[in-house]
Amino acid sequence: MSLSRFTRAVVVASEGDPIASVARKMRDARVGSVVVTRSERPIGIVTDRDLALRVVAEERNATTTRVSDVVTYGPFVLQESDEIETAVRSMREHGVRRMPVVDADGRLIGMVSADDLVTLFGGELAALAEGVAESTDAYESR
Repeated sequence: MSLSRFTRAVVVASEGDPIASVARKMRDARVGSVVVTRSERPIGIVTDRDLALRVVAEERNATTTRVSDVVTYGPFVLQESDEIETAVRSMREHGVRRMPVVDADGRLIGMVSADDLVTLFGGELAALAEGVAESTDAYESR
């Protein structure tokens, strides 16, 4: 399964945006991160954890602090053509829960999160379990 299923609108920000507006975007879209872009290409990411640790914990003013002050530059990205297994491996290797998805030209086209993958795998496992439970010889094959 390719990551093309995760092509969707992504909440984005620019380096000069105030953090307060980014926090509102995250709240309104019910997401845990925004992708910082330049010319439609991801150059960084700001997460809800970044807001807690780099803004609130440091007692910064959210209206004067800019994205450029707290962004993590150089986000790990996935290609639209990558497989689901690549996303799982990359998240594990890099210790991240969210990764932007880009097209062949490097433009942002989606986002995949650990929550997305858990939901996908959970659904697949539930369907498998249902099939096994409904099978007439389910108990015989164990």
